[in-house]
Amino acid sequence: MDLLRRLCEVDGVSGREDAVVELIRKDLEGFADEIKTDAMKNITAVKYGTRGENRPRIMLAGHIDEIGFIIYNIDENGFASVAPVGGWSASSIYGHTVRVHTRKGEVLTGVFCAPPALTPEAAAKAIKLDKLFIDFGMDGDAVKEKVSRGDWVSMDTIYTEMGDCLVAKAFDDRVGAYIIMEAFKKYSNPAIDVYCVGTSQEEVGLRGSTVAAQAIKPDIGIASDITGAGDTPGFPKTHRICNLGDGVAIKQQDASVICSPSLVDFIRDIAEENNIDHQMEILVRGGTDTSSMQKFGGNTHATCLSIPTRNGHSPVAIIHKHDVETAVELLVEFLNRAHLFNL
Repeated sequence: MDLLRRLCEVDGVSGREDAVVELIRKDLEGFADEIKTDAMKNITAVKYGTRGENRPRIMLAGHIDEIGFIIYNIDENGFASVAPVGGWSASSIYGHTVRVHTRKGEVLTGVFCAPPALTPEAAAKAIKLDKLFIDFGMDGDAVKEKVSRGDWVSMDTIYTEMGDCLVAKAFDDRVGAYIIMEAFKKYSNPAIDVYCVGTSQEEVGLRGSTVAAQAIKPDIGIASDITGAGDTPGFPKTHRICNLGDGVAIKQQDASVICSPSLVDFIRDIAEENNIDHQMEILVRGGTDTSSMQKFGGNTHATCLSIPTRNGHSPVAIIHKHDVETAVELLVEFLNRAHLFNL
């Protein structure tokens, strides 16, 4: 999974996905008939089939942006406040190091800090994002010489193997990008056209996939993204979403989409016939590029292959290797049979 490591280590907050785009372009060269980008910084690798006319168009979507921050203000002492890009919990980032990407091309290290809690009552309150600031370890003049309002911030987390699991900052959604890229390279079916799309700005409103779906007009849309897990202490069993290590999760619905029942059943049958470990995902909140493909693809059957995740939307998300492996395996098997799906 070296590609997954490289995808997670590169920085690409929503709207600043350029480095991820170039990594994907280099990796998929030689596997695609065409690779193109658009103004939204979506990157699309296309492999055209050679058998028959009016071949089904399959869109694979894995968003390449990660949540981060933008510099909002710098005070006279050089401490910077930020605005979020995507959804964050302030308690998950307090004390973490960050990388600040400046307009001048420098990448600076900083640390998220907060004012001291001077009373027991203050200490008991949850930290709020607007109280956090970045400490650069420099005086105000030195910081203002290098950093400016509008510079962007990514988390500084080392990609780590932990038992059977992996820990990183950007599994949401570089793991989805990894899955669709690996399946794109491995499938063999001349009866379909496949559009492998690294979508942009998902974390701020499914923006890239909306543009891509309108352009491609896929017959079938398969997203790959993370989902929650409910297998940790304190999580009610009645609200369980998925378990790490039980295999890829096939989405049935979330707050933004009810997936195509016939497509879900088709993929589920493939998993069962091939003894691929899998679980069914029903999420009462959140959404993915599945929704935008369904809404804006024109006439699209859509679902998502999800990876159960602990600590989602934090600097240290946790996923299981087996879930990733089964996701790739299932997506390859689906692509090899996709022409048999009754549109």
